[in-house]
This record gives sequence, C-alpha cells and structure tokens, in this order.
Amino acid sequence: MRPLILAVTLALLVQAGVAGTTAGSGTAKAPPPPQTFVIGLSPYLDRSVKDEVYRSVVRLLVEDLPLNSTVAIYDAFQLHSVAQITLPDARAFASPKTRANQFAPAIHDLKVFLAQEHPKPTSPRLDFKDAIRLPQFCRFLADNLAAPQARVPVLLIGSPLYQDAQEPAFSMTEGYFPSDGNLLAPEDRSVFGFSGGANALPHLALYWVYFGDPWLNDLHQEKVTRFWTLFLARRAAQLVTLSGDLPTAVAAFRRRAAGADAASRAWTIDTRQTKVEMLRLTRTVPATDWITRDTLLESAPPPPSGTTGPLKIGIRWQEDIDLDLYATPHPGARTLFFQHPRSSEGYYYKDHRSSPGRDYEFIEFDSPVDVREVAAFVNFYQGASARGPSGEVRLEFAGRIYRGSFSLRATHGNLGRTGAAQEPCWTRLPLEALLGIGTPSHSTAASAK
Repeated sequence: MRPLILAVTLALLVQAGVAGTTAGSGTAKAPPPPQTFVIGLSPYLDRSVKDEVYRSVVRLLVEDLPLNSTVAIYDAFQLHSVAQITLPDARAFASPKTRANQFAPAIHDLKVFLAQEHPKPTSPRLDFKDAIRLPQFCRFLADNLAAPQARVPVLLIGSPLYQDAQEPAFSMTEGYFPSDGNLLAPEDRSVFGFSGGANALPHLALYWVYFGDPWLNDLHQEKVTRFWTLFLARRAAQLVTLSGDLPTAVAAFRRRAAGADAASRAWTIDTRQTKVEMLRLTRTVPATDWITRDTLLESAPPPPSGTTGPLKIGIRWQEDIDLDLYATPHPGARTLFFQHPRSSEGYYYKDHRSSPGRDYEFIEFDSPVDVREVAAFVNFYQGASARGPSGEVRLEFAGRIYRGSFSLRATHGNLGRTGAAQEPCWTRLPLEALLGIGTPSHSTAASAK
C-alpha cells in the first residue's frame, strides 16, 4: 500500500505543478519584479502646507503603494536621504496597521524632517521658497538608484522655479527662465547642461506639485513647463504632471499615470538658440509703459549696439476698422498673428477689431531674434477708409522704444487674402529703418504667411 500511496501523492504534486505553470510555457510564473518609488521634498516648504504633505505621504506608505516595492524619500535641495522603506511581498503588509507599526521609524524621520526649520542659503534677491534643485537631484538619483527595468515614478514636492545660491545666475526668479542654449550646452557651461552618458538617469516619470501661484502669467507657466519637459526628455525622463493640486499629483503618482511628452506637445529644442543665457518676461517700468505712454522717454533714441535680442512690435490706429499685425521671426518659422497666437519664439497679444485707442495690438518675441531676419506686416482686414488706413508702430528692443508710422493704400479690407492683387491691403513694417540700423528689404505680403 505504501508504494501506491507514494505514487498517488507524486501524481498529485505533478498535477499541481502543471496547474501553476504559465499557459503554453511549461515554466512557473515568476513573481512581478520589485517596484521603486521616489519622493523628493523641498526642505523649505511653508509651514501652512507641511501637515497636508505629511498626511499625504504617510497615506501613500501605509495604504496606497503596492507590495514588493521600495520607497525612497529624499531632500531634493540638500540631496540627502530622509527615509527608506521596503514593502515586502507578504500578505501581512497589505494591512495598514502592520505597515504603520513596521514603518514607524521611517514615518518619524519624515515627521522630524518636515517639522524642522531648515536654514536657507543666503543670496541677494533669492528667497528659496519651496526650492528644489532638480538638475542636481537628477544626478543624485543617477548615483543612488539602481537602474531598474521599469520607469521610476518620482513625486516631487516644491517650486518649479529653480534657485541656487551657488549658481545664482541660473535662478528662475523675477520672471527669468533658461534659453534652449542651456539644454544644448555641456554641464560645465550650464547647470541645466547635458553631457550624455556622464549623467545618464534611470528612466524617471516626474509628478511635480507646487503650492500657491508662482507664475507671472500663463505664458510664464508655459515657458517654464516647456523647459523642464525638454530638460527631462533629453535625459530619457518625462515630466508627467506639473500641478498646483497635491491630491491630483499624488493620485497620478500612485497610479503611475501616463502623461503627454514633449513630442506630443510639439515641443522641440530650438537648435538656433546656442547662447547660454536666462531670458525674462518682465521689464522695467519705463519699458512697460510704452503701451499707453503718449510721450516717449527718448524722442530719437540711438541705434542699438547689436541686432539680436528679444523684440516687441506694436501697432495702433484711430479709425473704426480692423487692422491685423503679422510677424515671422526668421525665414521658415511660423508666423504669429490672430489665428496662430503662440510659437516657441513668442506670442501674439490682443486682436483689436476696431481702434484700440491708446492700447496696442502687439507681437512679442521673448526668445532672442535677429531683427534683420524678422518680417512684420500690417493687413487691412475689414472695414472702409476713404484715404486708406494709417497708424503708429512702436518697437521695444535693447532696452529702448523706437517709434514710426505706417499706411496702406487700400480703401476696403480684404479679410487677410494674399496675392499680387491684394498688395494694397498689406504693408511691410520697416523694422531696420525704425531702429536706424539699415534699409529694410522689400517683399510681397505673401511672405508674411
């Protein structure tokens, strides 16, 4: 009987083994690989948000993150570990109570980190509010994370405006943001630079949350978001979210949600921007007043010393007609006008369909352009003018305001049509002549399209 019992037992074990194999493979199903999660915190968070951050992170640890994973919590400015947690692939750790007990030391370290008032660096004009040093944090992760096969979710809690006492010239305060030249530069020329494999990253997916409203305006937000998106894409990483809502960012991080990448947003590095510099959206008060100022500070400003820089072009007129401004930064680039108000070089502001009064319809190239390559036109879009429309044009360039006039021969608008028969409804603005740097070239209105 004993041999018979042994034979039956072996048969049952074999059947059980077969049932546990992967269909069609004949091998046992391997457990899922361990997952890695990273949380990066600013040490300079405002006291009013620390409790919310603490509760959100603790909830992730004791309830939300999966078994068979590791969680690393770091100071994303000073670049050191706050806490490390391993979630075993064990049924007991499905219990929040078990996790809370087992992870008590790490949760205590997190609480102490958030409760402390960390001394801020001292640097003129920098406040380090919620500051994170993302370039350095990326290199820190490259040195301290093993290279997992899957993309690593990173929950980043702090300001998207870079500040660094050691590199104050690259700080994103007062409306400054980096040019694309920083993305093309090596690390020894820019803190945002890239040296290929020297700072290769594990594949990261960033879920970035900030507090308050750090933006000057919507354009500022777009410029900074675009820059960080391209910065990470160059390192095979992805900015999945950049949000001012903590629960939304935490939920996306927990689910490892997908997001739009640079390519899907049609964001690419402008390879013509080779200069390593910080660009700025805001201006001094005298320059800002050019939109409504009737009397300029300089009646006949001297020509600029150079031909490359940010440029603003504005027009205004008095008749109750619709004139439109068009401008192209260089041959082959997208033309900015009311139907295409944004590009990587600048933006179009305020389509006036009648006289703007003292205001201006304008286009701003906040990325540097060579004024000799810029083509700007005015179109008589709609309405009637017995003598033909006329108005004033102003240029803001190299810290000065230049003024001139324009006129068109047509007496009726043409709804933006182009071609030889439509030339009376178009006029090219003589930018070089207005700046006093040369004689403007002439071209047909079709080149503005």
